[in-house]
This record gives sequence, C-alpha cells and structure tokens, in this order.
Amino acid sequence: MDLRYIQFLQKVLEGRTRPLMIIADNVSFHRSKEVRDFDRANRQKIRMFFLPTHSPELNPDEQVWNEVKHRQLGKQPIRSKLDLNRRIHSSLKFLQEQMAKVRSFFQLPDTQYAALQESIA
Repeated sequence: MDLRYIQFLQKVLEGRTRPLMIIADNVSFHRSKEVRDFDRANRQKIRMFFLPTHSPELNPDEQVWNEVKHRQLGKQPIRSKLDLNRRIHSSLKFLQEQMAKVRSFFQLPDTQYAALQESIA
C-alpha cells in the first residue's frame, strides 16, 4: 500500500507550480518510512500534516462517507460485492457533481480548518 500511496502522490504532484498540502489521518501507510522519505525528498513540492489519532470528526473525508452510507445507500440491500462496488462508485460520482454539498463538509465546526477561503477557491 505504501508504494500505491506514493504513486498517487507523484501523480497528484505532476505539473503543480505550488506546494501541495496534504492533510492525512494516521493510517499506517500514511506514516510509513517510505512515505516519510518521499515527503522529505519532495519538501519543495509537498507539505504533509497529520490529524490527531482517533479524531474522525476532524477529517472531511468522513463526511463524504457519512453522505454515501447514510443518505445515499441507506438501508438498500446489497446483493454482492460487485453490487456494493457499483453503488458506492455511483454515489461518489453523484456527490462529485454536488459541489455545494462537498463545500458544506468544510463548513462544519470541526472541519473549517481545512476550508479554502472563497477568494482562493
């Protein structure tokens, strides 16, 4: 997983002219030696910040999953792993088109720290 995460970061960094700020939770591969080495080697391009341990309320991603789990998938029966995969992908695709909803995740008291100022966005 460390290598996949590093490959993801490399892809996200392609063509950027300003440093990328990453706010990550404490999953083990975010803090692995390989990722720390990548971070140090790319200090001019990336800044990594970590949320405190056991603080999902501070992670805007949790709002995405709450939306998908509780408001879109709800109590729909899941028939197979493939069905689950399709429904999640469809829900995320739908949410991707709802920018006002996504922005609202950054207006909650615990996640406002990660919001861009309107003049920047």
